[in-house]
Amino acid sequence: MDIEYLLFLQNLRDGMFAWLAPICDWASKFAVSCWPLLLICLIYWVLDRKQGKRILGGFGGGLLINGFLKLCFCVNRPWIRDARIQPYGDAKVAATGYSFPSGHSTWATGLLGGCSLWIKKHSRCLSGLLFLSVLLIMFSRNFLGVHTPQDVIVGFLSTVFMMYVVTKIEDWTDENPERDKIVLVGGLLLCVLLVLFYTFKSYPLEYLPSGQLIVDPAKMRADSFEGIGFISSYVICRYFERRNFQFDKEMSMKSRLIIGCIAMIPMIFWMNSSVGFFETLVSRDFGKFIQFFGALFYVMIFVPWIMEKVHMFEKK
Repeated sequence: MDIEYLLFLQNLRDGMFAWLAPICDWASKFAVSCWPLLLICLIYWVLDRKQGKRILGGFGGGLLINGFLKLCFCVNRPWIRDARIQPYGDAKVAATGYSFPSGHSTWATGLLGGCSLWIKKHSRCLSGLLFLSVLLIMFSRNFLGVHTPQDVIVGFLSTVFMMYVVTKIEDWTDENPERDKIVLVGGLLLCVLLVLFYTFKSYPLEYLPSGQLIVDPAKMRADSFEGIGFISSYVICRYFERRNFQFDKEMSMKSRLIIGCIAMIPMIFWMNSSVGFFETLVSRDFGKFIQFFGALFYVMIFVPWIMEKVHMFEKK
């Protein structure tokens, strides 16, 4: 049923709706670029520290559960299951590894969907447009032939679930900040258990007739370290951030906006370059881990620390 649906979309893509393919390709690539993440960073730094942090946590939770499900089910891509599926353009090159659930859907739901929920109280129109962009990105993965409907739906629902869990945890700790210690220890313990699970789990080794490995388990395991790096950094950073920084109350929005815009430059460089550097230096596992661990440390500790220092200088 899912393959027939993809073949139906493929016929449309190769026919009268060929013009839609480049749009879906662009939307798909935008979803996993650094720009949606930078948007949430600006929300956190400038507009709404509390909700920005919750969006970041929900996104990290989405990454964590996405990696877990991918390595548990080890589902092959649609064109591996049926050779009639021919993905559009270079989408096949970019869509490596296991198919279920969709990582693009996770990114779109966690970041753009999280932003949609936050901005709803300010603008229902903009909120609706952001939610439609999530649906477009989900559809684009089907239209490009790289994911089945169940891939994108589970990617969406699992991330929504983690966003809900993070919201409940944040509400629970807001009632009693001492509970942050439980979240810190529990989050780190979960990450350690997942590292052990990913490391010692057995993975299927399937080969093409040419002898080429269909999916390299080591690469997929490394990709799953994104969520581990993000969540481990999140539980550490939120513990110290809540106790040491008041930049949202002490600094003017104008000052925070200026610093935030400047802070985006190193963030872009880090997200685009760090993995390759640490992969060469140590391993791909470490590269993926440190990319997302370092990114959140920069967002929640380093930039707020800079804002505090700037504020102290301004007072003098």
